Amino acid sequence: MRTIVGMTVCGFLLLGAVTASAECTRPRPGFEIPDGSSATEQDLATAQKQLFSYAEQVREYIRCLNGETSQRSIGKDEAARAEIAQAHATKHQEAANELNGLVDCYGAQVTSFKSSGGGKQKRAADCASFISAAQTKSRGRAPGTSELTVESSGPASEIPGGSWIYYLVRDDSARACSRSQSARECLYRAVHVRNDSDDVLECKGEITYAGTDSTGKPTVQSQTLVEARSTFILVESLAKLGTNAETFEARCTPRPKLPPLKTAEGCKYQVVQPVSIADYYPPPSQEAGEEGPVVVEFTVTEKPGRPTDVRAVAGSMYERLDQAAVKAVSDMVMSSACGKARYRLKLNFQLDQ
Repeated sequence: MRTIVGMTVCGFLLLGAVTASAECTRPRPGFEIPDGSSATEQDLATAQKQLFSYAEQVREYIRCLNGETSQRSIGKDEAARAEIAQAHATKHQEAANELNGLVDCYGAQVTSFKSSGGGKQKRAADCASFISAAQTKSRGRAPGTSELTVESSGPASEIPGGSWIYYLVRDDSARACSRSQSARECLYRAVHVRNDSDDVLECKGEITYAGTDSTGKPTVQSQTLVEARSTFILVESLAKLGTNAETFEARCTPRPKLPPLKTAEGCKYQVVQPVSIADYYPPPSQEAGEEGPVVVEFTVTEKPGRPTDVRAVAGSMYERLDQAAVKAVSDMVMSSACGKARYRLKLNFQLDQ
């Protein structure tokens, strides 16, 4: 009898130890963002350090959630794993919303400080509206995960600027398999990449079906840039009801940062004759769903004229879009108040949603 009791207590203690080690406590900001019109530059610098520290705490929390989710998913069936993954995504999103809201609030206070000159009687900024807005704000192109079911989660990856993670999500409501069809016979699936780092990521990914998608492809592949601190759709597709996703993958690497230009600070260019970027969006790219930003570098002289030595220095991952951006900038007429100087301009090719 004692042996049985002893074994039961031992088992309980082991279970308690595992639960305690896997319990993740969400961090809360123990500081306030100062109002930019009342703060000094030192006040904002202190708040920035506190914000960075809080961001690291959130990263640690998310890493803890990833481990907790993996541990709790062991030995569970598909439905239970999906439920655990959904709970993970909700906790992840709530923490990210609060952090993103504070980051947006801080940015607004820096802008306010620059325009007002600040002050010497510091008061706290009202960041509640920014945090609330972050809950509904779409960062990148991805819809909120609350509208979808998380089928599975990939592993978190650590990089020097933070971390990133990816999910396979599914819409449980059937849709038409194409625009020309009215019958709701397909389910939507997508791979989301959440970038919790300070780097822009170059990502490639795929969904492989136990069968084919609605266009007859067994594997759907895509690539995209994922901006810092944002969530983007990497791959999306439709498949007939009953056709399950067999595997999914995302491979992301940080994009090297561009070196600073040698153009004197405060030296700006003026667009004398602009162009419509939409006129340069290649039809094949639109049909293929190719999107993304392109950073173009160019030289402008003092007299109005077309830029010279125009080059795409940070591409969209799609050659046609990069070439289109170079063509668009080359067709503009610009002038510079500083004589001959080098500049950069970001053009974004994005389809109507």
